[in-house]
Amino acid sequence: MELKTRDYGIDWLKAFAIVLMVLGHAIQYSLVSNFDSNIIFRLIYSFHMPLFIFISGYLISPGKNIGFLWKQFKLLIIPFLLWMVLYSLYYRRMDLHNGNWAILPNYYLQVFQSPGKGGLWFLWALYVIDVFYFFLRKSRYFYLLSGAVVMLMYALTPSFPELNYYGLGLFKIYYPYFLLGCFLRQYQIADKINKWQIVLLAVVMVFLQMAWARTGSVYAFGMPIAHDNNSIYALVVRILTPVPVLLLLFKQSRYFRKSNVVVEWLSANTLSIYASHFVWVYLLVYLLSTTILGRSGVEICVVFIVALALTWATVSGINRLPVVRKLLFGR
Repeated sequence: MELKTRDYGIDWLKAFAIVLMVLGHAIQYSLVSNFDSNIIFRLIYSFHMPLFIFISGYLISPGKNIGFLWKQFKLLIIPFLLWMVLYSLYYRRMDLHNGNWAILPNYYLQVFQSPGKGGLWFLWALYVIDVFYFFLRKSRYFYLLSGAVVMLMYALTPSFPELNYYGLGLFKIYYPYFLLGCFLRQYQIADKINKWQIVLLAVVMVFLQMAWARTGSVYAFGMPIAHDNNSIYALVVRILTPVPVLLLLFKQSRYFRKSNVVVEWLSANTLSIYASHFVWVYLLVYLLSTTILGRSGVEICVVFIVALALTWATVSGINRLPVVRKLLFGR
């Protein structure tokens, strides 16, 4: 089902999410080793990628034929492949500088197996989600069947680690947020959330934020619980932490009745910004790392603002070249 009018709230959510992404990477690559202790980074990374997946689920409109999957392949996988090649020239620059070009095929195979190792993993993960959704959505028990698939994958992964490969591990992590977006779109749940439920969601959000950790241990009343031991508590914390944030943000987005040119541009170019901002963040961090700004809050601010501006210029320039835009940005 297509949106009949422009959803300004979604515009604001997409713009907010992509700005947070650039800020998060500015913090991550500026601080290098201790970014997980940065409270802003922790907050951003606890929900910003689930927010993108959630929005994708809310906006999904697959149509009735398999042409949808080809359309999504052109939108997501072709840019994934091209950016993988482009970024490999940076990630493997030392090997290439030493003339070891033979390393690239093996590197690409590693990226296919684990898209987070050098690829724009979000594009790959979203396509895997789209494929599962396309084939599961026709069931009258769509949500029940989808939940069962995710739980079965979590249950089988310890015995079959191959279920973490080729984007399947990303699928099981992020598909629940896609389903949440579909569910809110189908049943208009946000309209039914009252002020007391908002307060309850805020309290739950605070509790989960205190417990959440990106890697290593999560916390229960101050006690660390390692994620490596397949703790159900740790798994539940990691899955649930984004949910109240997503619901609160989506509820607030329903109050937006207009947008502006900046928000609309950011919203329309989220995938383009995601794909192209890394090069500027890397370059700026490299240039500033040996100055007095290195590893400081000032460096983070400079990297964030300048990288965002340069990414805008890059995307705007590529958008003027239809063939290049189609290949790199899928549209």
